Amino acid sequence: MFWENLHKIKDFDFFEEITNKDNLKLIKALFGHIFDIEGYDTYYNDLKIREQIGIDIIAKETLINYLALIIISNTKYHNLYIKKYSDKKYNKIKDKLPDEISIWEFIEVASTSRNNDLHLERVNLEQGQVNLTKIKRIYAIELTRLKLKEMIEKIKKVELPEEILNNENIKELFKFLDENIKFEGVEGIKISNFEGNILKEWHPPCIRGILDDILSGGSPSHYARRSFVTYWFVAKFDQNLRPIMDGGIANVRALDIASEDEIERFLNEIVAMYNTVGDFDEGKTKYYISHNIGYRVANHITHCEYCKNWRDDGGKGLGYYCKPDEICNLKNVIHPLDYLCHKIKEYQKNKENKENKENNDKNNKDIEQKNKI
Repeated sequence: MFWENLHKIKDFDFFEEITNKDNLKLIKALFGHIFDIEGYDTYYNDLKIREQIGIDIIAKETLINYLALIIISNTKYHNLYIKKYSDKKYNKIKDKLPDEISIWEFIEVASTSRNNDLHLERVNLEQGQVNLTKIKRIYAIELTRLKLKEMIEKIKKVELPEEILNNENIKELFKFLDENIKFEGVEGIKISNFEGNILKEWHPPCIRGILDDILSGGSPSHYARRSFVTYWFVAKFDQNLRPIMDGGIANVRALDIASEDEIERFLNEIVAMYNTVGDFDEGKTKYYISHNIGYRVANHITHCEYCKNWRDDGGKGLGYYCKPDEICNLKNVIHPLDYLCHKIKEYQKNKENKENKENNDKNNKDIEQKNKI
C-alpha cells in the first residue's frame, strides 16, 4: 500500500507538489475512481501514460495517494473515502496475508477494529494461532480502514495553510467533490427548540467515535449501536429527555416526541448511515432501530446509557468509545445528552453576548452621531 513507500517522497516539496496542476489532475482522477464518479475514473490510465514517459510510478502513486488523503481530510467526505478506499484497495493487503497469524497480532487489530466478525469467539483458534482463511477479506479491509483512519486523524491535527486552502486549483477540487459526491449529511442535526445546525463537535466524544466508525465502514458492538441510535433520535426531537425523570424510568414512545413522518425520515437517515457497516442488512436494521426508539415493534425507547455505564461497560463495547474531555468531567454532565445541552447553552450564550455587544456598539454609534449634530 502507498504508506509503505512514503520514504520515496520524504524529500519532495510539499507546497509545490500539492498545488502542482498535474498532481491535482491525478488526484481528481483518483477521487473519480474511489467515489465511482462517472466520466472521471481515468486514474490508472493516467498513471500508465506517465510511466511510459519515464516517471517513477511508485513514487508518483505514493505522492498522489498521500496528497489526496490530505485534501479529503479537510472535507466532510473523509469517512466515506475511508470506506470506499478500503473496499477497493484491500486486495493489495489480502494477497500478502498468511493463512495464520499469532493471536496477539490478531487481537491488536480486532480490538481497535471493533468489527463483530473479528471477535475471537467467531474465528478458528488453535495453539495460539488464528486461522484467517475464511476472514481474510474482512481482516484486510479492517487493516486498510484502520491505517487510513489513523493517518487522517494525524493529518487533521495540522491545519492546512490559508495559501493552500485559497489556491484556486484546490478550491476547484473541493467544488468537484461537493458537486459529485452523493452524501447524506449526518454531521449536523436539528432539534425542536434550537434554530440552526448542531455541529459534529457538539456531540460527546463517545457518540462522535461511534459515528466515525459507522461512516468509515466499521462495525460497533450491538450496545454501542443501540446507544448511538437512541441518542441521535432523542437529540433530534427532545434533547431534554433522560432515562430517569421525576424519580422513575421514562417510558416514552417514539410517537410521544415525534410525528410518524418525522420518525420515518429518521429511520431512512439512520439506514443511510448504517449501509456502510460491514454486516448491514436493511430489513434487520430498520427493525432494530424501530425497537430501540419504541416505534411499532416496541412501546418505549431503549435509552442511551448514562456515562457511568460507558466507563464500566461490563464488556459491552461501550468503554472503547468513552474518551472523556473537559466537558465530560463537569459535575453535571452524567449523560451524553447533558454534553449536547451544555454545548447548545454555550453557543446560545455566546450568540446572545455577541448580539448584545453589536446592539451596544450600534447604540453608542447613534449617540455619537447625535452628539455631532
